[in-house]
Amino acid sequence: MLIEKEVFLLKIVRLTFFILFISLAFVSIKISIKTDERNYDWRNNSDGTVTIIHYNGPHLEFPFPSRLNGKKVAKVSSGIFEKRDIYSFLPKVY
Repeated sequence: MLIEKEVFLLKIVRLTFFILFISLAFVSIKISIKTDERNYDWRNNSDGTVTIIHYNGPHLEFPFPSRLNGKKVAKVSSGIFEKRDIYSFLPKVY
């Protein structure tokens, strides 16, 4: 009887730590990406740079970043501005 209670408590402790671990993982991922960078989807290039493949921000302007996730922006995908009304390109300094 005592062993069954210990096994049950061990399972509860494991579940609690697992939930805590998953929660902290999601928080650290959100923190690691700057708020401004959340408007961009990018692809890592083999040379250590990135290519912007999608912009999710305001429709009237495109703040062109020089770096994303600490890596230099080398390219912008050709279809990024399709079906978008962009009136200005703003340099973004990080």
